[in-house]
Amino acid sequence: MTIQGSAESRRMARHLLQREMAGATGEAAVGAAMQRAYGRVSESLSRAVGEDGYTALLTRALTRVQPEQPVWKHIRRADAGRIRLDVAAGVRGQGAQAVDQALEELFVAIVDILSDLIGADMVRNLLTHDERRHTRDNGRRQ
Repeated sequence: MTIQGSAESRRMARHLLQREMAGATGEAAVGAAMQRAYGRVSESLSRAVGEDGYTALLTRALTRVQPEQPVWKHIRRADAGRIRLDVAAGVRGQGAQAVDQALEELFVAIVDILSDLIGADMVRNLLTHDERRHTRDNGRRQ
């Protein structure tokens, strides 16, 4: 289930997952970490482009990542016209490796779509803003 994406998009997608999954072991912890990674991306982009804009972006990205794959049947949920991803259910149903790969592909698609629209630097700023703020705030507390 590998889609084409720029090397930069793939690096950014991998980083988005790894920053949440560091140190996570066991199916439940890994599933929760992946859910946080998706939630962080979803929240950042929803703030930037609004709920409707994010839903449109997610729909477009999902069409790129072969939504007929079994892993997406365990993850994707429709909720009153909105798409929600239940990552933990996907991990339970398909395993952590399959979900990790699926989320990475989804993040690559999102980054590629946005990069085409607003540029890679802007996308990086949108998706890493919370991380930079967290690092800056922690530095002030020390």
